[in-house]
Amino acid sequence: MKHITGLKKDLILVKNMRNKTLRKLPLNVSWYLLRTFKNEKLTRIGGKYVINTFMPPFPSIAFDQLIKSTVAVYDGKVIPYSTYVALTNKCGFNCWHCSKAYREGEELGKEAWIQIMKDLQDIGVSVIGFTGGEPLLRKDLEDIIKSVDSRSTTILFTSGDGLTDEKAKSLKDTDLLYIAVSLDHYDKAKHNELRGSDRAFDVAVQAIENSLKNGFYTAVQLTVRKDFLNRKDMDKYIEFVNYLGAQEIRIAEPMPTGRLIKEKADIFLDKSEHELLKNYHIETNKNKNLPKIAAFAYIEDKDFYGCGAGIQHLYIDALGNLCPCDFTPLSFGNVHKEGFDVVYQRLRQQFSRPRDKCFVLDNMDKIRSCFESDLPLGYEESVEVCQVCSKGNLPKFYKKLGWR
Repeated sequence: MKHITGLKKDLILVKNMRNKTLRKLPLNVSWYLLRTFKNEKLTRIGGKYVINTFMPPFPSIAFDQLIKSTVAVYDGKVIPYSTYVALTNKCGFNCWHCSKAYREGEELGKEAWIQIMKDLQDIGVSVIGFTGGEPLLRKDLEDIIKSVDSRSTTILFTSGDGLTDEKAKSLKDTDLLYIAVSLDHYDKAKHNELRGSDRAFDVAVQAIENSLKNGFYTAVQLTVRKDFLNRKDMDKYIEFVNYLGAQEIRIAEPMPTGRLIKEKADIFLDKSEHELLKNYHIETNKNKNLPKIAAFAYIEDKDFYGCGAGIQHLYIDALGNLCPCDFTPLSFGNVHKEGFDVVYQRLRQQFSRPRDKCFVLDNMDKIRSCFESDLPLGYEESVEVCQVCSKGNLPKFYKKLGWR
């Protein structure tokens, strides 16, 4: 599939961003927002355009909600753009970097999740992601996804285990738009080793095929390691994903949580390695014949959105604990037991401003010092951690929209 780049992309963006909500902004701010997409490329699917899986497609009601959230930032307010929910901690694989390790307890039922979907949509969340564990293990997955109306776009994160052709057809009836399949290597044996299963590679490749066959915008998600971040491996990986036909590569990185919470700092990417990922994002997105890249290192850089934990993004684990993000193991309470509004306001008291650096990477030692056996940390411990953590500086995006 060819993507849309260059002048044609810019003209499409200008045409579709003539939104009356955006007209409330000064011209220089609107122009800045348009230029934030300069290093992206568009994909047309189902009569809509996709920038990447971090955003809803446009034109759509969900994209209009994203615009409202952006205008709210200009007004000094915060509306989370996205929230990912872990529907289960269960999984058939044993991944080296699993962020769900040390999380145990009774998982929420269908009706609880449906209420949470309503709560998220009512505060203006425009992208809701379903993750795990392996969310495909939930027999009520379709019912939960169907409860999300057009105000939000939905994305499924999966190892691919269980994404048969029949299951993909069933998911298509829920209005799910995006599917992201984890694929950590182009080499079968190495991917299987990283995922702790000799089935993992074949399962992922078949899942990508089934996703594409049934009309989903399909991404692969790579958790990139230091030993993989070189021209040979990265180029071969991009070519392999291109061969598979997936439209996007989401590049994440190891995080000091879950199975890696006790790991030494040298396993995590440094500044120079973040620069390499940013360059891959920029250079690959100039080529309309290759999959687009959406690298966290680029999107969350200080010269762009920065760290959105607790501001742009929220995470709810399988037990109902509200956390700032998937990788920040701090809980501000259980949204099912205590009510979403109460717990969300607690989080907002501690996460009131965005940061120019990743919160969990910047404060990993403080979080580790409180860790004993279970994650996430409880509410009182989480508040104590936040009170001694660096507040950081504002990222460029928020400065441009008037924050000081």
